[in-house]
Amino acid sequence: MAWEDSSLIRRQTITAQVITHILGLIKRGEVKPGERLPTEKQLTEQLSVSRTCVREAIKSLQSLQLISVRPKIGAVVLEPSPVALINAEYLSTSAFMQQADSLIEFRKVLELGLVALAAEKATEADWLAMRGVLAEQEAALSMDRSTPQADLQFHKAIGTANIRFHKAVAAATRNPLAIMVLEAISEPLIEVSRRTNEMPGVPEAGLRQHWAIYRAIRENNPDKARQAMRTHLEAAERNAHTLEQSDHAPSDAAAPVVS
Repeated sequence: MAWEDSSLIRRQTITAQVITHILGLIKRGEVKPGERLPTEKQLTEQLSVSRTCVREAIKSLQSLQLISVRPKIGAVVLEPSPVALINAEYLSTSAFMQQADSLIEFRKVLELGLVALAAEKATEADWLAMRGVLAEQEAALSMDRSTPQADLQFHKAIGTANIRFHKAVAAATRNPLAIMVLEAISEPLIEVSRRTNEMPGVPEAGLRQHWAIYRAIRENNPDKARQAMRTHLEAAERNAHTLEQSDHAPSDAAAPVVS
């Protein structure tokens, strides 16, 4: 168990260090908006890390809209917003597992209460909004994923639909603070969702769990809705742990090159 814990910390720390390094380049003005970051190969050699760690850092920064990965050009720095920098700082100074655990712990406190309230207060308009988001998730699952760019678009669509569903549940409570809180954690939530949704079967399971939450709300059953949300959040917690454990396989360093 101790070996597994140290392995988790090592991988999390390496990815965080790559994000910190790239953030430093941006904040110091060594790479300005519109300019290219060092290539994946250059970062791998400069930092003595695996290509997969570099890719994970690049994906995280792209999802936070700090960089844009363009075909045949590479990663280009965007004009950073204050919110994007704050979220990126959080990712760079926290291990992924710590971030995921903190988010899920907070969501259990927040969303178990919200979903029960939604089951009591939801109207036909709220049910319609939730079904619309579920339809978006179903459409995303049929998207082409045959290229790196298409795969990125898929995960973006799934992550966006995921947070939209939870916002729809919050909206059904008629509590404006609930929407504000979910909006505040939406970027880290989308990032955690993106990474866990790379695991086979997770996006499909997430959709099934959302349907179970919706049905309980539609039945005006607070207890059933709370249990459905608890099942969903516990699955998210297990997925995050499984992802981190699988990421430490020895084959990580030999991941295929994606240009």
